[in-house]
Amino acid sequence: MDSEKHPNPLSGGEVKLELDASQSSQDSLGLDVSAIPPAKDVSLPGEKQKKQWNASANLQNPLNWPSSRKWLNVALVSAQTMLSSICSTIVAAGADNISGDFHLTSTYTPSLPVSTYVLGIAIGPLCWGPLSEMVGRKNIYLASFLVFTALNIGCATSPSIVALSILRIAAGACGSAGPTLGGASIGDMFVREERGRAQALYALGPTFGPVIGPLIGAFVVDRTHSWRWLLWIVVIASGAVTACSAVFLRETYAPFLRRKQGWDGTDGKVKATELFAGAIVRPFQLLFFSPICKIMSFYMAPASIFGAIYLHLVTIPLLYGPEPLHDLFSYEWKGGLTGLAYLGAGLGIVIGTSIYNKPESRMLFLQIGMLIVPFGLILFAWTAEKQQHWALPLLGAAIFASGIVMAFVCVQTYLADVYGEYSASALAAMIAARRAL
Repeated sequence: MDSEKHPNPLSGGEVKLELDASQSSQDSLGLDVSAIPPAKDVSLPGEKQKKQWNASANLQNPLNWPSSRKWLNVALVSAQTMLSSICSTIVAAGADNISGDFHLTSTYTPSLPVSTYVLGIAIGPLCWGPLSEMVGRKNIYLASFLVFTALNIGCATSPSIVALSILRIAAGACGSAGPTLGGASIGDMFVREERGRAQALYALGPTFGPVIGPLIGAFVVDRTHSWRWLLWIVVIASGAVTACSAVFLRETYAPFLRRKQGWDGTDGKVKATELFAGAIVRPFQLLFFSPICKIMSFYMAPASIFGAIYLHLVTIPLLYGPEPLHDLFSYEWKGGLTGLAYLGAGLGIVIGTSIYNKPESRMLFLQIGMLIVPFGLILFAWTAEKQQHWALPLLGAAIFASGIVMAFVCVQTYLADVYGEYSASALAAMIAARRAL
């Protein structure tokens, strides 16, 4: 007989319990506990496959790819983003030629190809972000950029300003895949500690592209005297990038790869309607109901820092153009040299992207960038108003552009860190808000 003493909760004393050894294997209901088989290791569906997928020896996982393969993907995605951004502003250099070719009398109508393209960039992300979480990143990159190339052929041969504007909306929507998915693709391939450098290189596209677009356009128009060649150059470059992407670009979205290869325990059998229903509304949910996504999106909107780049692009022809316009002071740079004034902001962008930040310091660098932006803007505006040396406004442009890029890289990387597999939807919400406002 085995004896055990337990406290009596009523009297405060002890109750002596005696258990027969022959009954120790039985529970209170008289059942033989020893006859019950031991519990099995029960895992959630797909949990075992997910552990195998995340193993460091699995080279099918993009996080385990060799560095050369990762950086080749980054280069191709950055090239698409850069061309899309260049295309947004390169047409601005041919505004006078567009006005003469289509016999336009309004001073605002020639700017429609630029504004309609930006409108397309605001629409596209709401489709590409969710769709990439359904059919993978690579399929979206290839399909959208192929159509982007074809639409630019249509833009280059447009017979009227109406046709050109409509095609530019569609081209902007298709060209927005790179700016939308690039940050998410980098999050697919790099761990948090390694994303800073990759995001900095990628950030050259959406920030440096709009700056060098007018620079390239000014020299092309000066030599060809035709706005159509601006778009033919985009067609040639985007066609080459599309061909290279078709050969070398690899799929990076891990959930899509796991579904396709059966690593998630579903053998690739997932209803498309279920995926679509959840994915298509996700950017709106994040934008309106996630405080982090909402705050970051509206901070990067044109009403705040990102709009400073486009405001700067508008003021350069006024400040450095060959002739004074609207009774404003001009440094009167002639013969295509006006485009060189964009290099002030371009230099700042290069400096901003070269500043590498670790995961724990991203919010610090974001705050530093926020402080630099207004200082640069004040220097640019004050020296231009006082008609100081031409280099001083460009110095101000370089300062505020470096601050903008520092903030941009921090926000892109932070959203990729926070939202993980759904970072494409978060970045799509941010880009849509940034372009629409």
